[in-house]
Amino acid sequence: RSLVGSEMCIRDSFSAIQLFAQTDRPLPSSPRVTIANGVLEGIDASGVYIFKGIPYAAPPVGAFRWREPQPVKQWEGVRKADQFGPRAMQRGLFGDMVFRSNGMSEDCLYLNVWTPAKTAGKAHLPVLVYFFGGGFMGGDGSEPRYDGESMARNGIVTVTVNYRLNVFGFFAHPELTKESPHHASGNYGLLDQSAALQWVQHNIAAFGGDPHRVTIAGESAGSISVSAQMASPLSKQLIAGAIGESGSLLGTLSPVSLADAEQSGLKFASMAGAGSLAALRNLPADKLLEVVAGHEWELFRITIDGYFFPKSPLKIYNAGEQAKVPLLAGWNSEEMNYRALMGKDTLTKENFAKAVQKLYGDQATAILNVYQATTPEELTQAATDLAGDRFIGFSTWKWTDLHSSAAQPVYRYFCLLYTSPSPR
Repeated sequence: RSLVGSEMCIRDSFSAIQLFAQTDRPLPSSPRVTIANGVLEGIDASGVYIFKGIPYAAPPVGAFRWREPQPVKQWEGVRKADQFGPRAMQRGLFGDMVFRSNGMSEDCLYLNVWTPAKTAGKAHLPVLVYFFGGGFMGGDGSEPRYDGESMARNGIVTVTVNYRLNVFGFFAHPELTKESPHHASGNYGLLDQSAALQWVQHNIAAFGGDPHRVTIAGESAGSISVSAQMASPLSKQLIAGAIGESGSLLGTLSPVSLADAEQSGLKFASMAGAGSLAALRNLPADKLLEVVAGHEWELFRITIDGYFFPKSPLKIYNAGEQAKVPLLAGWNSEEMNYRALMGKDTLTKENFAKAVQKLYGDQATAILNVYQATTPEELTQAATDLAGDRFIGFSTWKWTDLHSSAAQPVYRYFCLLYTSPSPR
């Protein structure tokens, strides 16, 4: 689906949660900064300094495959930060993704920073940390649609983050749970994001950013990630604001229990012909992707692991235990096409009613009373609305509703992206 309208709405709405600040203080003329792990040298892009491919955790390979992110080793001398790091291992599931990354690898835990060039190291500028979308199965922080240059030119230090995906990021297994110091497994991609937020707290001041003014944002899976980081005790104290573009885990890709996730992991291990965790860790990354093919959405879900999520995110939000920060969230008018409801059936009033009956049973009449249609145009609109609400609209609304119930500032948007066509 098109994300342009949603992103325009987000940019126009930043003032709602008071993200903007201006300063005159100059940064050093050379795009070089010193962070906790060493010196970085970036790119001077005429008014914006760009630092690409910064490691925020150790490469999650070998014994670190399916482990929580590990600390980065110090480096000596000056590390070049002039090209994007490798993107996470993934299959080509999405035709709208354009990558500028340095290939694809398990060694993928890198982030990128854009900052205004004419600011000092102690400028205390607001910070935006952006998580890419792609269903936790694809995507990358190098995609042009997430480029942070325009934000930096408007006084915002901007960060995009790579995190582990699919089997590498969301694989749970009884042996992993047993070896974990937290007695948890799965959620490695979310733990990566949390580690990146820790990195921001420790290092963003070197780029002119204020660690106390960090807003996290994302679209689709990135938006679901924002709702997850707000709920986790590991991250909720690291952020000052949140922006979600289409989706939350309070409905879309909702978490499963650790026991269920472990069973999915055992099923995958059997598919891979691996009788132990050691055997799985010895398989090449591309072999794991080959086994994954066609089973991504079935086997690798966000998990209520007892660590990143001490309990169900829904219970966390219902109890008002999430991050107490302003939230800007919304969705688009066509998050899903009506064919997601109808399958191969022609969209007619009768077939629409049958589809709703199949999905909702005794509640079908109530649904049809809300999604009413008398003309072909209205029918297309109603079916499109219901498909989009089931996929993303409801979960985003539920998120804003529960956060508002916790007496927190909520700003909700809706982007109209299309004119409904007549059914063919």
